[in-house]
Amino acid sequence: MSNPKELIELVRAQEPRFRALDLANGKILDFEQECLFARQQLLKNNFTLETAGRNPNSLQAAILNVSAIGISLNPALAHSYLVPRDGAICLDISFRGLVKIATDSGAIRWAKVELVYATDSFEWCGPASAPIHKANPFAPKEERGEMIGGYCIAKLPDGDIMTEVMSAEDIYKVRDTSKAWQKKGGPWKDWPDEMAKKTVMKRAAKSWPQTPNRQRLDTAVEALHEAEGTAYTIDEHIEFMRLLQSGDGIGLALFLASKSETVQSALHNSFTKGEMSSNKQRVRDLCAQGWSALNECATNLAACLDMGDDFGVREMFDDLPSEAITWLCDGLTGERAHKLKEMGVAA
Repeated sequence: MSNPKELIELVRAQEPRFRALDLANGKILDFEQECLFARQQLLKNNFTLETAGRNPNSLQAAILNVSAIGISLNPALAHSYLVPRDGAICLDISFRGLVKIATDSGAIRWAKVELVYATDSFEWCGPASAPIHKANPFAPKEERGEMIGGYCIAKLPDGDIMTEVMSAEDIYKVRDTSKAWQKKGGPWKDWPDEMAKKTVMKRAAKSWPQTPNRQRLDTAVEALHEAEGTAYTIDEHIEFMRLLQSGDGIGLALFLASKSETVQSALHNSFTKGEMSSNKQRVRDLCAQGWSALNECATNLAACLDMGDDFGVREMFDDLPSEAITWLCDGLTGERAHKLKEMGVAA
C-alpha cells in the first residue's frame, strides 16, 4: 500500500474508533482536521510515505493513539507528529505536548524543564521547592560547558511545587536504550536538548498526582517509549542491573519473567561491547539458579502443606522476598491452596 490516496483512506477508515476514543476523552479533537494534519505529515517526505506504505498497521495504530491520548497533530501547536522509526509510523509527542496532556488531565497546573550545565550555579532545595539555578541563558553552549543534568518544576493543583532532578548520567542511560541512537542517528542526534528535556519530563510525570484522566498521560508516555524506539524504561534497566550486581537469582528470574520477550531481549543486549558476553552468561546462570531455588521451595512448600506444618511454611516465607511468595502461592491449587488460606500465612 504505497498510494497516498489509499493511505489517507486507511486513516479515514478509523473514524468510528477514533470518535469513540475521542468521546471518552470529552470530544477534544476534530476528526476531519486531524485527517488533514495526518495527510500533510505523510506527504512531508518520501521516507515517511514509504514507511507508512510498507507498514499500514503502524499508521492505523498511530492515528488511534492520537484520539486515545487526545493530542492534536496540528503543526502550529507542535505537540505531536507522525514519524517513521524502525520500519513503522509512530506517534511522537514533544515535551510541550506532554505538558499539555498533563495540564488537561488535571495532574498539574504547569511544568517547566531546564537543563543544567557545568558552569551554571545550581542549588537543590528538595523535592517540594524550586531549585536555585543561576546561569546566562544567552551564553554560547561552549561557554556553559557540558550538560550535567536537568530538572522539572511542576505546580500541582493544590498550589504546591514538585521538583524532579535527573543527572546527565541517567539521561544518557535513557538515550543509550534508543535503537536510533545505537545506530548513530535519530532524534537524540538531531535534537539532543529537546530529547534530554523530554526524558526529564517523563521521569517527573511518574510522580505527578493521580487524576480521573491520568490514563491519557500514561498512554502518552507509553507512546513516547514506542516512538523513541526504547524497549525498556530507565527504571527497568536500573532494577535489572541492581538484581544482577547483587547476585539475586530469584529476584532476577522473576523480574525478567514479568517482562515481555522484547524487553527481556533488549535488557540482555544492553551491556557494553566488552562486557556483553560475560554479563549475558552471568544473567543466564543467575536465572537458572533462581528457578532452581524457586522450584525447590515449591516442592518444600507442598510437603509442608501436605503435613499441615504451619511452622515450616511460616519459616520458609520469612526467608523469601514478597515476589517469590506471590509466585509460590499462585502455583498452588486445590487442597494445598485451601490449606494455605486456612493458615492465614499469605494473602
